[in-house]
Amino acid sequence: MPPTDGSAGPLEGGFSLRHRLLLGLCLPVAIFMLVDAWASYHAALGTAQRAFDRLLVTSAHALADMIHLEQGQLQISLPHAALELYDSDHGGERQQDQGTRSRMIYRVSYLDGAYLAGDSALEPYRGVAAVHPRYGARLALYDTLQGTEPLRIAALWQPVETEDGLRYVVVQVGEPSAYRDRIAQGILWQTLGRQALLLVVLLVLVWAAITVALRPLRVFARGLEARPATHLDPLVVVPQTPRELLPLVNAFNRLLGLAGRAQALQQRFVADASHQLRTPLAVLQLQAHAGLCGDVPAHEALQQVAATTRRTSRVVQQLLTWNRARADVSAGQIETVDLVALAEEVAVELSPLISARHQDFQFDPAPCRWTGPAWMVREILVNLLHNALHYTPEGGALGIRMAVEPGSVALTVQDDGPGIAEPLLQNLYVPFVGGDPHHQGTGLGLAICHEMAQACGGRLEVENRLHAGRVAGLNATLRLPANA
Repeated sequence: MPPTDGSAGPLEGGFSLRHRLLLGLCLPVAIFMLVDAWASYHAALGTAQRAFDRLLVTSAHALADMIHLEQGQLQISLPHAALELYDSDHGGERQQDQGTRSRMIYRVSYLDGAYLAGDSALEPYRGVAAVHPRYGARLALYDTLQGTEPLRIAALWQPVETEDGLRYVVVQVGEPSAYRDRIAQGILWQTLGRQALLLVVLLVLVWAAITVALRPLRVFARGLEARPATHLDPLVVVPQTPRELLPLVNAFNRLLGLAGRAQALQQRFVADASHQLRTPLAVLQLQAHAGLCGDVPAHEALQQVAATTRRTSRVVQQLLTWNRARADVSAGQIETVDLVALAEEVAVELSPLISARHQDFQFDPAPCRWTGPAWMVREILVNLLHNALHYTPEGGALGIRMAVEPGSVALTVQDDGPGIAEPLLQNLYVPFVGGDPHHQGTGLGLAICHEMAQACGGRLEVENRLHAGRVAGLNATLRLPANA
């Protein structure tokens, strides 16, 4: 169920940071362990194979040493201990570790394959054997099948003395490959068991490490949840705060700063609006009541209501403009603007008011361009020119003069009004004070212009224009940086 207070409900992330870290850390390690297990298995298997092959070769040499000439025939005499290892009719078996059995078979043949001794079912080796580099004898090691049973065979060429002279016989000693396979499987499972145990231990340790590492993040989240909605002070960075959290803390502090500023602006706007609108609304109520009761003629009452409405509308417009300027010093698009065209646009906009008062408008342009928030410059000129035509008497003169100065651009709005008394100049930019206590105004116009001029990187200068030692009017100059 969504919350009823307008706030967003708890968010459900698309992935778990804990799981992603665990996977990112343990998956490569698991792959490495599998590769290491495979390499260890094959290394151990190779060592075991060489050991078993050496046993076969040793057995072949032992059998070869038992071959002798007796009554003109080659004979082989096996002691009873050897009969337990070798059995020509497959009946012998050798007991190994924990019930594992392995029987070895042998065959002695002439080079042409003629049977001499041993297991006659074993196929004679008819290949050619070279001197083996490891054992230094004419030897061949190979795999074969006896029926369906795979065997590993060592075939040794052994010279023996006969009545006809030196003659070679082939001594074959074999062992079932199944025994080696069982040994290899044992090595594999032992290796995988060790690696699996290591992986489980690693998972537990990494999980614990990630839990400890993410604890400051949980503390940070709980701290944010516990903060009241009105508590917009910056987050305090304690020494225990991880460096990786600092960008997040800084981002939150910037967000809190913006929220605090927005809240302050909202409160200030509400206070300003209530301050400025209370009186006009009360006046409107009284004027409407007077017209309804007949105390004032209806036409006159409507004129009063219309005048009060215009002033109230002007106040609201100034309040909104002022709040916008305070909310964002770079509100609107930053653009390069032709100040001459902008000043002409403002003059055309206010020309009906100027004509209605039969005032003479003078425009002295100086071609220049400026980069910045154009809407602010326009609002400043509208406010200054509106004040000028308001204070200039009917039939008087007012205008805009532009000048390009070293490092700045000056736009001066001048009028033939009464000017401002010197004691009031120091409070000229204070809101709701104004420069003429006897004139009905809000005192917001110049305060707005002053703040927006500063936001544009410039300044507003207001001074009386003197002629023959007397005040001949007012000059309000907006100075903007030339390279803004």
